[in-house]
Amino acid sequence: MGRAGGDGSLLQRINTAAVLRTLHGGGESTVRDLAAAIGVSRNTAEDAAVALVGAGLAEEFVPGPDPRRVGRPAKWYRFRPEYGYVLGVDMAVHEVNVLVTDLAGTERARHSRPLDPDLSATQRIRAIRDVMRAAIDSAGIGDSAVLAVGAASTGIVDRGGRVTRSTRLPRMQGRNLATDLALPNVPVVTGNDARLATLAERWLGTGRDTDNFVNVVAGRHITTGIVLNGRLLQGAHGAAGEIGILPESRWRSALDAMAAWPQGREAIIRAAAAGDTDARARVEELAEHLATGIAAVVLTVDPECVIVSGGLSLAGRTLLDPLREHLDAKTLFPVPVLASTLDHNAVALGAVRLALDHVENELFDTDSPHLAAILA
Repeated sequence: MGRAGGDGSLLQRINTAAVLRTLHGGGESTVRDLAAAIGVSRNTAEDAAVALVGAGLAEEFVPGPDPRRVGRPAKWYRFRPEYGYVLGVDMAVHEVNVLVTDLAGTERARHSRPLDPDLSATQRIRAIRDVMRAAIDSAGIGDSAVLAVGAASTGIVDRGGRVTRSTRLPRMQGRNLATDLALPNVPVVTGNDARLATLAERWLGTGRDTDNFVNVVAGRHITTGIVLNGRLLQGAHGAAGEIGILPESRWRSALDAMAAWPQGREAIIRAAAAGDTDARARVEELAEHLATGIAAVVLTVDPECVIVSGGLSLAGRTLLDPLREHLDAKTLFPVPVLASTLDHNAVALGAVRLALDHVENELFDTDSPHLAAILA
């Protein structure tokens, strides 16, 4: 391809980005498919595909034999997810979990380590970076192959990556995670753990086919994430959904009620499921507390459903049925209450999705340095 201004013509960049986007989202394609999909000639589509192959972003392959095919086989292309990798970092209070995936979101490695909540901020960051290093090494890749890091933290995280408030890890308040977790020439994108768990629900979980839902993250603490019109709601300060700070939400009362249970959470849930009268009354009380705050969010955003994630999602219908009844009594329309299908990796998966979104936005941008390098 020719050069224009040192990085290829605008039309070349547009066509190459369109072919890349098509391969990324559409699986395997022939040149004819690509040309039809983006509305260009076959020669133009093939030139772009060949350039992407040369850059390592795509690969040409030969499909399996087809007895119906006669003559010269068509050229087939597909996106190469091994072009790069991302990290998803869940900086929980008591542990750190790191996932490494390729650009298709396929897991390549994971590593975790328990953390003492009383660590200093410097000690915590050092431990997290050690786990990141172990995960990268386990994946068998170098730092140069990492295209982005997504990081999730408890507390409120602003758009620049700074922890502006953190009641559960006050020593982390004021830390800039985008700086603390930086690798050479690798961008770090950050967010609150509940919001990123909600992003994971939208990507792979119960909310993957739902454009409007509320995700109630209920475990050691209770908060929410909100998806509206297919997009995660962050708010001006990254604090959308933090209504648990209000005593009127009764979520603090829900946590206090569970703390007063004579047995552990799992034991009470099992007993309630088995019909134990006292246990059922305790779960009923919990559901009523939870429903008050959830109703406030539901009345505000009018979602298609409410998803319960975190530790309480394991209670299943034992909790969800009374919760739905109390919620229906407090809202204008009945709202389905569903359990999350994701496990404790939800936050790390959401951090992965955040990193993948960053990489994809860059790759598909006509001003992308990746495209500029291809067309130079």
